Amino acid sequence: MKIMKKRANGKGTIAFLGKGRNKPYASRITVGKNIKGIPIYYDIATFETELEALVCLENYHKNPYPLYIKEEKYNRIITFPKIPYPLIPVINPTKQVVEKTKKENYTFKQLFEEFKKAKLPNNEEIKLEKEKHIKPKGKFAYHYSRGMLTAYHNSKELYDKVYKDLRTSDFQNFLNNCGKTYETLRIMKNLFIKLDEYAFQEDLIEKSYAQYITLNNTSKTTKNNRKRTPYTYEQIEYLYNIKSKDYKEEFIRDILLLTVYTGCRAEELLFIYTKNIFIDKKYFVGGIKTEAGINREIPIHQKIEHIFKKYYNPKNEFLFMMPNNRRANYDYYLYHYKENFINKHKFLNHHTAHDGRHTLRTELEKLNVKQVIINSIIGHSNENVGQDVYTHISIEEKIKAIELITYENSNNLYILAVNN
Repeated sequence: MKIMKKRANGKGTIAFLGKGRNKPYASRITVGKNIKGIPIYYDIATFETELEALVCLENYHKNPYPLYIKEEKYNRIITFPKIPYPLIPVINPTKQVVEKTKKENYTFKQLFEEFKKAKLPNNEEIKLEKEKHIKPKGKFAYHYSRGMLTAYHNSKELYDKVYKDLRTSDFQNFLNNCGKTYETLRIMKNLFIKLDEYAFQEDLIEKSYAQYITLNNTSKTTKNNRKRTPYTYEQIEYLYNIKSKDYKEEFIRDILLLTVYTGCRAEELLFIYTKNIFIDKKYFVGGIKTEAGINREIPIHQKIEHIFKKYYNPKNEFLFMMPNNRRANYDYYLYHYKENFINKHKFLNHHTAHDGRHTLRTELEKLNVKQVIINSIIGHSNENVGQDVYTHISIEEKIKAIELITYENSNNLYILAVNN
């Protein structure tokens, strides 16, 4: 066992416990001496790096808290330091109360690890969400969590900071000088706010500071404020006429066409249950994300009816399946979109699947379709319309509205009335 450079008397030391350990560095203090005058040590905590152990020692001496020590070791102490440490002899010092006490001086990194266990889905929960769209209770969804993980990895300079000592200026200065894009900064700010909320709920901080962070022109970055852009009529025609023997390219083309004619998100389309498709009645039931969007009746435009027929298999649970007979998930879609489609079709490379949703809304609004009907198709809530009116829009009205869509230049305008 290697002992690191000794610190000032009474301030502890960093001990290297040997190779082969996940956390080989210990924050060590001398709690007394035995009958022979030999020092008795106590390791406050162990860490992956020497710096983490050093930070722990510094923070402990700034704000000492009770240390739970084995009764057997405590009883061997004959003499204590001039300023004794607050020791509490117990049979099992690894009980949860020890962890709760230590949390008061968690670093940014340690706090995130606790936050990750409590709020981000584990591998099994991610698998269940991908396959069945069953999200873990009390935790964030998989894609939202991925953004938080990325934001954490972009925050390495904060890892060893004691979280309770961080103020708005610390977060602000870090973001202003990290050189990330506006969208990345926005996600990082969101992570800091969520960490603040968690730390406050766990009584680790007395005040939240991240909420006061501002993202403006003082940041060394330009704001990435991409607006949703509808597909042009020429692009839709191009998309519709793509011919391919590659099933991956064909799969992406079909998903994008469905977004343009249904207003669904790509992820929503990948969760269409076969049992919820009624081709003969010109609609299907789908939707995720929000209360307004879940289990809504969505009309099937005649231009995409052949796509439903192509993939429809009553033996499959979902409409879209992968070659391994499992549901096609969003990662599968996104991979083939980037690797097998968009680079080949430069005419479409400024668009995402979400632009298809925006395209349909824009076109319906051009045709003067009532907003309540548009929202009932797209899955948005209606702020100015009673929920009872919204939920009673008939599928016939939706079909009538969707059949107006031609994606061709026209001077004709249509108005659909809501039946009372």
